[in-house]
Amino acid sequence: MAQIDTDLYRTIADAYALIDVALSGVTANARTAVDAIVDVDTTTYPDATPSISDADAALEIELALLTPFNSAYVQAQTISLNVANIIGAVISVNKHVIANGSGVDDKAKLDNWINAQMLGEWTDEFCPQGWANLSEDAGYNVDDWSTSV
Repeated sequence: MAQIDTDLYRTIADAYALIDVALSGVTANARTAVDAIVDVDTTTYPDATPSISDADAALEIELALLTPFNSAYVQAQTISLNVANIIGAVISVNKHVIANGSGVDDKAKLDNWINAQMLGEWTDEFCPQGWANLSEDAGYNVDDWSTSV
């Protein structure tokens, strides 16, 4: 079997690195929205002068928004934790590299691919950190990979 083309590997790694970045922020961003809804102490409605009517208005808004935004937050957590198919794809492409790579063992073959074969192929000259993160999540030792910060 022939080795994967460096352009194809780079395209896959770059795209999945962006997935890793997006997944790492999805829960935090959803939580920020929920926190903003619940934070009635710093928000007054409808004017800036605290009063019972303002507190009532704030509570009404909170109650109307809390359930759907909390549901969205829970879904965001689910998305960020259920990455089995993403990890499976990472394993697949890295297994291909290992099966067709040069080196004394699987780690050396993948390290050689990332640090030598892909040298000059990465946009910022280093393996995207998100790709390294996903590869590590897939069980690969990425300690010796040259990665972007």
